[in-house]
Amino acid sequence: MCAVCGVVDFEAPIDPGPLAAMCAVLRHRGPDDHATWHDRHAALGFQRLSIVDVRHGAQPTADESGAVRALLNGEIYNHRALRRELAARGHRFRSDSDAEVVPHLYEEYGDRFVEHLDGDFGIAIWDAARRRLTLARDRVGVKPLFYHVRGARLTFASEIKGIFASGACTPEIDPQGLSDCLFYGHTIAPGTFWRDVRDLEPGTVLTADADGVRSRRYFRVFQRADPDAPLLTGRAAIEAFGERFTAAVAKRVPDEVDAGVALSGGLDSSAIAAVAARRCDAPLTTLSVRLSGAMHDETEMSRLVARWLRVPNVESETTGARVCELLPKSMWHFESPFWYGGVASPFLDLTALARDRGLKVAMSGDGSDELLAGYDFYRLMRLSSRLETLRLDALRPLVWRQATKWIGAPRGIDRHIIEISSRRAQYTERYGQMPPWAYLWSALSGTARPAVLADLPEPSALPRPPEHSALHRQMHFEFHTRLPHWVLPISDRLGMAHGVEVRVPFLDRDVLDVCAEIDPGMLMRLGTEKYVLKRAMADLLPKRIVRRRKKPFMTPVGPWYLSGPGAELAADHLSRAAARRYGLFDPEATERIWRTAVDRPGTWDGVTAEWAAMAILCTHLVVDQFGADRFTADAIAGARA
Repeated sequence: MCAVCGVVDFEAPIDPGPLAAMCAVLRHRGPDDHATWHDRHAALGFQRLSIVDVRHGAQPTADESGAVRALLNGEIYNHRALRRELAARGHRFRSDSDAEVVPHLYEEYGDRFVEHLDGDFGIAIWDAARRRLTLARDRVGVKPLFYHVRGARLTFASEIKGIFASGACTPEIDPQGLSDCLFYGHTIAPGTFWRDVRDLEPGTVLTADADGVRSRRYFRVFQRADPDAPLLTGRAAIEAFGERFTAAVAKRVPDEVDAGVALSGGLDSSAIAAVAARRCDAPLTTLSVRLSGAMHDETEMSRLVARWLRVPNVESETTGARVCELLPKSMWHFESPFWYGGVASPFLDLTALARDRGLKVAMSGDGSDELLAGYDFYRLMRLSSRLETLRLDALRPLVWRQATKWIGAPRGIDRHIIEISSRRAQYTERYGQMPPWAYLWSALSGTARPAVLADLPEPSALPRPPEHSALHRQMHFEFHTRLPHWVLPISDRLGMAHGVEVRVPFLDRDVLDVCAEIDPGMLMRLGTEKYVLKRAMADLLPKRIVRRRKKPFMTPVGPWYLSGPGAELAADHLSRAAARRYGLFDPEATERIWRTAVDRPGTWDGVTAEWAAMAILCTHLVVDQFGADRFTADAIAGARA
């Protein structure tokens, strides 16, 4: 909904001067209004996207005494119920804003206030009486929040560029951040791509005062209220999920502004549109991306759903030339060489179209695959486990060749999977279980990391999965890698780039809770992924949509970014001369990766070269965006030292 930022000093008086620059660089997130506030030790800034209590919802909000000031980026969906409870306890309110419940909740519950919230949020609370700052982030990281600590001073912002604008630190590559981007494809919280800038982890409360900085994790996915209670299965599971999901969509339809649905034509976004239109009777516009001349285009499916639901569907057409124009802008918003976010750049034009149509809110299907086991790799993991149990080593090559061909994977991936599967013990020792994406991590790393001139550290460790079912343990990795650092940043950054808040019903608090209670056999049943969702939506959508296999949204990489329309862009960033100019990657290796990506389309070697080429290209774009003179292999070596 907004952008928040601030600087606090627990010892010395604060200079509020940097707030103007911080707010200015974050204005895209909240173009409707702005405000600043400061006292002796804290300065708070706010850019507003007006959605709830449009006339009176200004921030920072305060308690009755004014000693507690709060900033909220996001939405609190249960704010009316919380307001009633707090009013009964004697609290007084000045507006109907959802943000105003936050300082009063803090008065009642301290840093436990966050456990009462149903919403998507990044929150900052300044307690002047205790000279204490509290930062909090929603359960799974729908809304971002970053911070920097130096001595007794802490600077925070909804985007990292706000911290840079404050002058608290200058952009310098963190070797760990680069290492993670070239392994996982993105950074891993609490690290970022930038030295000394931290990413507040999802489901975490941070408290800072003169005694230091402390953090507490208040949510872990798939953690059951009663581990001994029987799991939901059959009709009970389908009905429970359907009820929670319907309520999740309904609470995300705003009262005061118009909303739409980002409709790909896949099951997830179609389910949201169907529930909003049929069960919630909400006025609705759907918005879709049309990839001109690309095999990835899903326009036929999105049009089918819009016709079925009898809602207007607005299309944004994208070409290879257009995405090459959008890529640098995407990197500015992502603030790291997040190459997959780059190939989702058409979402920038889609949210611009939404804003032009007067829409401030759009819903998307983000999180469904991570929560409901929707990726083909979960099938492959199950197959791998079965082959190992049956000791059918001689049949492995044939089985993997047929399985990967069936899911449409690139030629030659079967040999890579067999090779990585042979390292199961090594991955299990490092991660506690074989992660479902180890095949892809190893492929990107094996191609891109040898091209780096600097000596990089090992990729960041991940939390070990809790005791749970094998499927839930695999899905645990999604909530520490792809979801908060891949899926959600695309919607948040490319939506808020044009002042459009993207809401994600599948990651609703109550949907998360009910999914922890559903038997994992209802998520993947007899080879059918997202079984519980498909059954719940069977009467609301065309059978063709319900039965569709997962198809990720992406633009063609090689034909659009690395050759054809993108040949000039690629030459500027992937040629030997370009690599020498930036000084991060070996010039010979960089150009070889680029040429392999262009010359070997459809093969596993070609696809992994595409990923590596995009990772290098996006790294160079980020360098351009944030100051190229600071980025060399020598500088990274110095940062490690």
